[in-house]
Amino acid sequence: MALEEINKAVLESVQHEAELFIKSAKKEAEEKKKSVQRNAEEKAERLYQLAMRNIDEEMARKLVQVQGQINKEILSEKNKILSQIFQKAKEEILHLPAKEYQQLMEKWMNQAIPADIEGSLCVHKDDLELFKDLVSKWNNSHETKISINEENFLSSKGGFLFVGKGFQIDQTLDTILSDLEREIIPVIAKNLFTVKV
Repeated sequence: MALEEINKAVLESVQHEAELFIKSAKKEAEEKKKSVQRNAEEKAERLYQLAMRNIDEEMARKLVQVQGQINKEILSEKNKILSQIFQKAKEEILHLPAKEYQQLMEKWMNQAIPADIEGSLCVHKDDLELFKDLVSKWNNSHETKISINEENFLSSKGGFLFVGKGFQIDQTLDTILSDLEREIIPVIAKNLFTVKV
């Protein structure tokens, strides 16, 4: 019986050790499972956050590109409108009644040409007779004389080019409007394109 009791005691001890080992293995397996699951969830969260950041960055890039394109198109349209304004101004000046156009050209001459310097005017063929009258009037009222260069005509009507010794003064309509456009375009753009709430 003693052998039976020893066998029984050893068996119970082995069974108890086996149960402890199985329990410990189950616990360890459960902890490993939880750890692997936690790591997988954390990795999935990191990948999700990275994907969301990438999507947000890509959307922000695309938004900036679209806004840039829209702004470019708006600026193009604004420039077309401003160009049309100055083209209209040019047409109105060129279609002034003859007397008003002559007065305007005379005013430009008096403002631009130094009274004490001789020189010549380059004008458009269509303005030749008008400027002959203006030059005659000028020469009668000034000590220094100016003339008209009848060999070199301007390609565009409106205004003149005064050529003195070593310098020239560009008073052509295109140049005056171009200079004016550069000066006042910010003001015009602000008045035309500012949204008032």
